[in-house]
Amino acid sequence: MKRVIIVLLALFAAVNVSAQDLRFGVAGGLNLSWEKEKVVGEKYLSDSYVGFQVGVKAEMDFADKITDGFYLEGSLLYSLKGSNNAGIHTNLGFIHLPINLLYRMPISDSVSLMGGLGPYLSLGVLGKDVETVNGSKVKTDVFGSVYQRFDFGLNYKIGVEMWNQWKFYAGFEHGLLDLTKTKVDDALINKCRLLNFYIGTAYMF
Repeated sequence: MKRVIIVLLALFAAVNVSAQDLRFGVAGGLNLSWEKEKVVGEKYLSDSYVGFQVGVKAEMDFADKITDGFYLEGSLLYSLKGSNNAGIHTNLGFIHLPINLLYRMPISDSVSLMGGLGPYLSLGVLGKDVETVNGSKVKTDVFGSVYQRFDFGLNYKIGVEMWNQWKFYAGFEHGLLDLTKTKVDDALINKCRLLNFYIGTAYMF
């Protein structure tokens, strides 16, 4: 994980950026996430969980580095994901850093289509299982005991940009790391990865 972070930071540092190449904005959206589990060779998908994401983003124009239309986008978000399993609601809050290489294709003077992909890094900061027992809600911390705090995966994104400021988009995130903190036993191996579909909007200054 540390190596991945170092490589990403080096990528930004290696690019000669002027003030005209950068712009910043705010973003927010809706998450619809699931847990994909594998137990003794059998695959399971949890019920969906509705969460949100909110934060800031920055764009770096890559027209001079690659060709017109390409740009690098980085966001720093609080992203709430989770799952629903047999009456247990798992709430997983992450500090979320997706970095995407996107292509912008103008279709009129005020509207452009965009699409791209890239990796993401997440740090779990708030994780709880919520279960109703005898009419009362019981909350249990899960980060550090049930789940690993770090997640890494791939992000795919498409959308539309209007008036060079407003963005409306949808995307899909696929976790690549097993989040399970402990294995049940050698015969019953449990693996868990997060899947997330999101829709959102952003305003660029």
